[in-house]
Amino acid sequence: MVEPTASTHISEGHEGGEQQEERQRVLPEVQIVPHRLLSEKTGMKLVEELKTVGLVSRVAYAGPGDTIGYIWVEVFGFHEKTMERIRAACDKYLPFGYDLSVGRFTKYRKTVSDYIREDMMRRLREKLAELAEKGGEGEEKEKGRR
Repeated sequence: MVEPTASTHISEGHEGGEQQEERQRVLPEVQIVPHRLLSEKTGMKLVEELKTVGLVSRVAYAGPGDTIGYIWVEVFGFHEKTMERIRAACDKYLPFGYDLSVGRFTKYRKTVSDYIREDMMRRLREKLAELAEKGGEGEEKEKGRR
């Protein structure tokens, strides 16, 4: 069994400036890369079957348009039996071949860029609300003049 590592993130508390310790367990993933892009129909069948494999915490996928090119299976613990079940599902739906890798392929916590993007979006929403409010006041003044 491959033991997941743990990371600790200390952040300012929202109330009273107290610090909160947030422990996040980093779970391993199995990355499935089919040798061909999958139709959404075939890809979703595979995803649904992967969800029934024991010790799976989540299944994610990505690809261009309505196709699937990558599938990530996050597992609670890595066991050979889990890998055998994942291979069996892949053999069933991917007769043209695929590659499997074990590691961590998707984000498990926010990055600095994510925080910056969220802050920019919050400021933009505030500015748009402010402009909409001013615009509404202008329309009311205009109606009062008529």
